Amino acid sequence: MRLELWQIDGVTIDLEDRDANVRAIHRIDGTEIIVRFRVTEKQMKGSPASLRQRIELLAADRILSLAAFLDV
Repeated sequence: MRLELWQIDGVTIDLEDRDANVRAIHRIDGTEIIVRFRVTEKQMKGSPASLRQRIELLAADRILSLAAFLDV
């Protein structure tokens, strides 16, 4: 995934259940990807800004992992 081609459009975090939803949009063709996952209590610590950044990085990692799996 080339970072300049993808834009994080939204991050939603359920603080009670520790569920995260990240919506990424491809800037050229408008493809939308929604990544949903659960974060650990350790990952939830810190300021809201640092939490959002960690969640975005985790989502990018999931997208890269999927891309590597699909690239045959």
